[in-house]
Amino acid sequence: MSFRRATRLVARREVGERVRSRATQISTLVTALIVVAIGLAAGLLGNDGPEDFTIGAQGGQAVSIAEAARGTGRGFDARIEVKRFAGAAQARAAARAGDVDAAVVGEEILSEDALPPELEGALQAAARQVRGADALRGEGVEPAAAQRALAPPALHVRTLGTDDEGRRGIAFVASLLLYLQLIVVGLAVATGVVEEKSSRVVEILLSAIPPRALLAGKILGIGLVGLLQLVLTAVAGLAAASVSGAIELGGDHAGVLAVVLFWFVLGFLLYAALYAVAGVIVSRQEDMNSSSTPVTMILVAGYLVAFPVLEDPDGGLAVFTSLLPLTSPIVMPVRAVMGDAGATEIAASLGLLVAAIALLIPLAARIYESSVLRMGKPLKLREALRAARATR
Repeated sequence: MSFRRATRLVARREVGERVRSRATQISTLVTALIVVAIGLAAGLLGNDGPEDFTIGAQGGQAVSIAEAARGTGRGFDARIEVKRFAGAAQARAAARAGDVDAAVVGEEILSEDALPPELEGALQAAARQVRGADALRGEGVEPAAAQRALAPPALHVRTLGTDDEGRRGIAFVASLLLYLQLIVVGLAVATGVVEEKSSRVVEILLSAIPPRALLAGKILGIGLVGLLQLVLTAVAGLAAASVSGAIELGGDHAGVLAVVLFWFVLGFLLYAALYAVAGVIVSRQEDMNSSSTPVTMILVAGYLVAFPVLEDPDGGLAVFTSLLPLTSPIVMPVRAVMGDAGATEIAASLGLLVAAIALLIPLAARIYESSVLRMGKPLKLREALRAARATR
């Protein structure tokens, strides 16, 4: 059987088994719920919503002003309810008692205390609109023409600067997603290797396919499932943030998702090689925790570094860790999303990471090939390296 066909068969088996696995389904659901909760919380805690006001009105023009304020209030982040009064004395009494936030009577706006800026702005804008329309009608202008003149379309607002808080929040979620997913899929590689080795299934598999094809298919299949999990989680998080009002979905968010997926693929290739080594040097599931802990701690360190990077994305620590291959899959996307990584730095980071992958994957394949059939006590790394050199 050719290497390519064997790799494809193993990858197909891994995808099928893991998609049906309850562990995969639960981990996907839990991760998605975490990201959705963050998206909802960002909107609910960061957006207080419009203020509610009740205004009184007495007289024909005052009622028109109050009704017009309903529409203008949206532009001032105010939600306005109108209460009509038959007489001026009643409207004044309601304003004095605080039954209404303000009362429009004749040429005045009455209130017990100083008017909130959003309410005053809405009422003044409505007053200019109503009184201006009355003046134009007095000059013989048609009502429809007067309305168009007094309520032209709003100017389009385009922000030229950067929304640092918004970018920081998106970068934080991106680093969290990468961290969680790299650990989940990395441990899946290590666990899969140990399970096949401890159950002796690997001996049957290696009678039909070469060991490197077995490892390549396992990494490819688990990576595809991990990529699918990441896409589903990211889409769910973006949808939750959009529904809660935390963000307005646009083309830039598709770009952020592309950045996250791209760096995940590279990071997975790097850490899949490390986790495969952590899995193949032991023969029992109980020993895998100790062998994989150093790799996991490197990922934890990369995630923890992301926090100071969020505060100072141009600092020395940020630049160094975004170039270091072991931490760049988490740190560089943070800087790229925030717009603080130059093209030269991104290219350098990619070059170093690809070079590290090119070195680690063949080395991991040799270690896997020489150690996958060894049973007994866990191998030390230098013993595994010595055995790998002997197989060259």
